[in-house]
Amino acid sequence: MQSTPAHDLRRLLATQQTVMLPGVGDALGALLAQEAGFPAVAISGYAVAASLGYPDIGLVTMSETVECAARIAASVQIPVIADADNGYGNPLNVGRTVRALEAGGAAGFYLEDQCFPKRCGGLPGVELVTEQEMCARLRAALDVRRDPETVLIARTDAFNSLGGFDEAIRRACIYKDAGADVIMVHGLRTVAELRAARLAITGPMMLTIGSRTDIPLETLQEIGIQLVMYPLTLLRSSVVAMRRSLDQLRREGGINHDTDDMVSMPELHKLVGAERYNALSQRYAADKED
Repeated sequence: MQSTPAHDLRRLLATQQTVMLPGVGDALGALLAQEAGFPAVAISGYAVAASLGYPDIGLVTMSETVECAARIAASVQIPVIADADNGYGNPLNVGRTVRALEAGGAAGFYLEDQCFPKRCGGLPGVELVTEQEMCARLRAALDVRRDPETVLIARTDAFNSLGGFDEAIRRACIYKDAGADVIMVHGLRTVAELRAARLAITGPMMLTIGSRTDIPLETLQEIGIQLVMYPLTLLRSSVVAMRRSLDQLRREGGINHDTDDMVSMPELHKLVGAERYNALSQRYAADKED
């Protein structure tokens, strides 16, 4: 039986090892993560919005999210976890979103308890639906999920928006009981918070690492965090690199393309699969001659 991306993701979770997930917003980022040896990637909604020139405040549509996820999943052989945001509406919208993400090749997805439209969890003004509404979203996702191995991650933003650890944990436990495979409590930043959350929440947990949370992998492994996502690491690093090149180009009227600061053209061709497509072109050309 051929393995599926969802099965591969389940197998990673079953190892009980902390899996590092680079956050990506496009297929190129996913290819780089795969090349670097990461076993899976997670789509960063912020990175997707930024790639379209928007802030992460709910301007990206469901169809744009699905199209991006499908492109990323088709570009790599490792599992891709999609960002389903808040499902883009009521439970019926959630169902449509989940069906489309699965059809596009997502091995799993995370769904949050924010109102519509959503906002980046680090921005002010985040509002949440009731836990009853979120549970309805989760039920809708489970009802339409075609592959039972597709991983459903429930995210709560209660820690920051409602201002309390206890409320975030209360919601997290409710979402776990509603059928979520993995729980993400957004905003946890300290080892003490993570330890307390780990004691209260059963099953796998996911964490995002950002500018205010830099906890070593060994510590996360010891606590028992199964998935750790770095949502903006690639985006923030690439912005700095592009700015440097643009500044040099503008100031000096030229730039050295033969430098370690730039990937070589042969490496770039290899990364995007030029050799494979060239071989296919030659094969089809030979078929035409026959």
